[in-house]
Amino acid sequence: MKNILSILALIALPLSAFCEQGLYIQLQGNKVFPMDTDASVSSAIGGTSATLSGEVEYDDSFTAGVEIGMKGIGDTNFRAGIQFMQPEFEFVKATGNTLTYDGVDYTVQGSISRSDLDPNNIIDADARMLMINGYYDFAGHWESFVPFVGLGVGMVDFDRASDKEAAAAVMVGFKKYVTDSKQLYIGHKSSFTRVKGPEVSGVNFDDVDFYTATFQLGYEF
Repeated sequence: MKNILSILALIALPLSAFCEQGLYIQLQGNKVFPMDTDASVSSAIGGTSATLSGEVEYDDSFTAGVEIGMKGIGDTNFRAGIQFMQPEFEFVKATGNTLTYDGVDYTVQGSISRSDLDPNNIIDADARMLMINGYYDFAGHWESFVPFVGLGVGMVDFDRASDKEAAAAVMVGFKKYVTDSKQLYIGHKSSFTRVKGPEVSGVNFDDVDFYTATFQLGYEF
């Protein structure tokens, strides 16, 4: 984590020349709520192509994060930041829906739980996520309370995945200054993130969607 903070600081410091009001750094606690996603596994049965598709469920997780960026860009209410977090996607169960064999679809009844797998973590999908986020602060309407909206783009690197995947996010939240100098603040951000479907341990996933509740402690320089 110390290395990550050093890298983010080196990226952000040269940008301070373009920022009239200065930099901010934000420590985050992130509760991640993955949505069920469709997945499929392709193989061969008796020399004939077969694909088993179904729905996969992952457990909620908590992870720390950090964001560093600039505020007051161009003397406006816009700000931008670089965010790093490591969400965990721990497999709970998979429910079968369809088996396609030799071009024919068959209904599948049944499920696979975590305890049925060996090893149990074979399709866990811990990840490293780096996002570039842009925000608009509705500042000036309330003395110390600032709502905001935001958009983000970035990359996610899943464990055991064949490649890094693109991600996009929409965000809404607020920050509340806790000092008269309006530098130290607390806040909350709700995010919806969609990640292009990865291939993890030979399992092909559709787009991975998750909600994140982020609790923030920040300081503006």
